Amino acid sequence: MLDLSSISANFAPFFPPHQHIFSNYFDFNQLHFFTFQDTLVAKTTDSKKRRRRGAALTFPLMLTAFLVIGTVFGAAYLVFWRDTEPHVKYKSFFAGAEQSVWDNDWCMDSDTCGAFTTGKPIESFKMALENLPAAASIGYAGYLANEGWKEAKDGAEIIARTNHPAADSVQGLEALRATLLNAPGYALEYRAHFPKAGWTEWLGEGIQVGEPKSGDMMDAFQARLIVADSTVAVFDAKTGAYVDFSDIYFKVGSEGFNFELPETSRNLARVYKFVNESCDSLQVAIEGHSSSEGDAKVNQTLSEQRAGKVKDWLVRKGVNPAKISVTRGFGSSKPKVQEPAAGSVSPTELEKIRKQNRRIGIMIEKGCQ
Repeated sequence: MLDLSSISANFAPFFPPHQHIFSNYFDFNQLHFFTFQDTLVAKTTDSKKRRRRGAALTFPLMLTAFLVIGTVFGAAYLVFWRDTEPHVKYKSFFAGAEQSVWDNDWCMDSDTCGAFTTGKPIESFKMALENLPAAASIGYAGYLANEGWKEAKDGAEIIARTNHPAADSVQGLEALRATLLNAPGYALEYRAHFPKAGWTEWLGEGIQVGEPKSGDMMDAFQARLIVADSTVAVFDAKTGAYVDFSDIYFKVGSEGFNFELPETSRNLARVYKFVNESCDSLQVAIEGHSSSEGDAKVNQTLSEQRAGKVKDWLVRKGVNPAKISVTRGFGSSKPKVQEPAAGSVSPTELEKIRKQNRRIGIMIEKGCQ
């Protein structure tokens, strides 16, 4: 009689223990026949299956590894960047919301603070600075419907919440303004969203956003810090020196600033830095200039009005009025660059040239000794 156990022992060296076909998968008492070829076919098929399974797993594993590595590096970048760069940050509390709303992350760097799709106006608000010198501060004021203006600074809350969800108890912000203090080299810009008026333009610091007693209550807010141009000399102003501040844009045919263009806020910040941080005895003349197109008398009037507008803005910002001895306009009589005749160059090129002549200048009437 055939001893099957001896056959098993003889073939055992050909198979790893986990693939031992005789001892693991067959009942030798019922085995009638087998061939070595059948075993090789079985082993080959099994190997192909394992290779297919391995190939199928390769792409998901690589994708997972890529995502993990990207997440780690992205998180590290945000942590180090946010920890070292200066920021303005802000929070809002929605009328009828729970106190836990203050537990949300601070908004910063143009983040939208608020959800204007909810229909809930901002009832309380606060702002703060991060990674600026210790002396730097931010002041802000909000106009609360039925309560008037309230002021605060450096993270303090400006509005006392009603904490009542009923519609007739809602007291939302109708207007807001903010200003940096003791933060040389930086300026602040912000804008707000109102259900009726939509998003306002970006405004320079100290400029009011929204209208008190309008009934249109703010439901979203954005703010950002900008770096003032460090190339402007502010401590070596000498009598007779003149500095051009191009790119302070005004609305067409108006003395109103065009804050839709970010250069306006940034160059106003340069003027502020130049005048405010120079010596106390400094006296300057603010001069307005225009390009040559249009009526000469209208341009003269606009240049005068625009120079006055810059003075008003500086005084509202806290510049000592005694530092501004006079404002004056020159219309198009003192161009920075000569304007070619209309039709001699393309309209686009002509506008680029004219743009350089629409400017504000600072003349040092009395310098720092």
